[in-house]
Amino acid sequence: MGYLRELPAIGRDIGSVLLLIGTATLVPIIVGCFFQEWYALPWMASSTFAMLGLGGLLHLLPKNTKPPRASLSISATAVIWALVGFLGCFPFIFAGMPLIDAAFESMSAWTGTGFSIATNIESWPKTILLWRSLMQWIGGLGIVAFTLTVASRSGLVTQNLYRSEGGSESFMPSVIATAFQMWKIYLILTLIAIIAILLTGLSLWDAVNVAFCAIATGGMTIYAAGITHFNNFALEMVLIPIMLAGALPFRLYYVVYVSRSFREILHDRILHLMVGVYLFVAAVLIVELFTAGMPLMETLRESLFMAGSVVSSTGFQNTTFAGWGLAPIIFLSIFLMIEGAQGSTSGGIKLNRLQVMLEALGWWFRKTLQSPKAVVPMRHDGKPIYGKEGETLIAKSLLMILLFVLLMLGTLIVFLHDPYFSENLAHTIYDLCSCIGNNGSSTGVVGPMMPDYAKVVMFFIMWIARLEIIPVLILIWGILRGFDTQKKSDRRD
Repeated sequence: MGYLRELPAIGRDIGSVLLLIGTATLVPIIVGCFFQEWYALPWMASSTFAMLGLGGLLHLLPKNTKPPRASLSISATAVIWALVGFLGCFPFIFAGMPLIDAAFESMSAWTGTGFSIATNIESWPKTILLWRSLMQWIGGLGIVAFTLTVASRSGLVTQNLYRSEGGSESFMPSVIATAFQMWKIYLILTLIAIIAILLTGLSLWDAVNVAFCAIATGGMTIYAAGITHFNNFALEMVLIPIMLAGALPFRLYYVVYVSRSFREILHDRILHLMVGVYLFVAAVLIVELFTAGMPLMETLRESLFMAGSVVSSTGFQNTTFAGWGLAPIIFLSIFLMIEGAQGSTSGGIKLNRLQVMLEALGWWFRKTLQSPKAVVPMRHDGKPIYGKEGETLIAKSLLMILLFVLLMLGTLIVFLHDPYFSENLAHTIYDLCSCIGNNGSSTGVVGPMMPDYAKVVMFFIMWIARLEIIPVLILIWGILRGFDTQKKSDRRD
């Protein structure tokens, strides 16, 4: 139990995040004052006081002279997401949602999943609606990166908090500097998105909320009908590149910023893969829906938009899936699990891992066809990788893919014991894949009438999947067995 001595340092970092997020809750409160929604301010202030109060108490814990071990730091990331997912739900409770529904709505927003089970959203005050959009925007880039922008030190805690949530997408020597650049890029992309959406005829209020959710690949809107509320073809076409932009690694935007040239980004393999996957998905949907009898223009509109929504992990949808057969729904479910790139705002397995597996497949073919004595290096991003480095890269990618698949199959087996889910297998598979991929588009299975136990299960699935499973496993292992593994291995060495 020696790790207990290190918990105060972790508590201080968690407290710092809660203080920062609590400060962010002041934005919708200011907006509420502007619109004179005085009755809504106590609703919003409930989350403000909860986050600032708990964050302040944790920040009073004594400092630790030594940085905590990596396992504790990574576990802290999981704790942070769980806390903000719950504490952010208080305004929804006061807006009339039951506790379980409010917690589900909050976690869905923070993780960028985008499922909504609210039934009276049009009656909500602008204060709460903006908070819901802002949750997606902050959660899209990552609560951990939000902490790093004002972190006062760069030690093991900071490094591991960042990497456990954002992968290894560090494009500057300092993690703190990386976080600052990420937020600058994020703000610029958001402003561009707002301007582009305004040009489609939306009001400033609608444009800001839609832009927050689009660039964050969140998918919620401030209307029960979602994007179809606007019935705006131009808006849907503009949202496609915005959604895909949010799903690209922020490293690419930083390269453009530094080099003042689009040359390198246009040659990036992940960009090529994302565009290729988008075009492939769109083409298959067009063929499937058109041959099923859907009018051509409606086919093109739904296919192009839903392909962009699924590939980017956004979750906006301009269809109720009426007229869709079994084949396109199951086909789209596969890509709900993959989605955008590492170092972006998207969820899911990530295209980077699909890229590694495709490269590994090509490597295995080359090794088979050539002489057994020939040294055939694996090529990743166009560069040769020798020895165990390539095998390790493949193993990590394969492990993550298997964990996501096991999470989906395990949950599916549980849900299919319930008539609510077993009644329509294809729609259940689609919505479950959407949940695990933090996408949020739905065939209607996920909704307010869903059993309460399923809402609780999906609350945790969204949390686990957004963190890419490993931090939650480390947290559970640490709680059950202790966080002393690294220390003991160091002693043996």
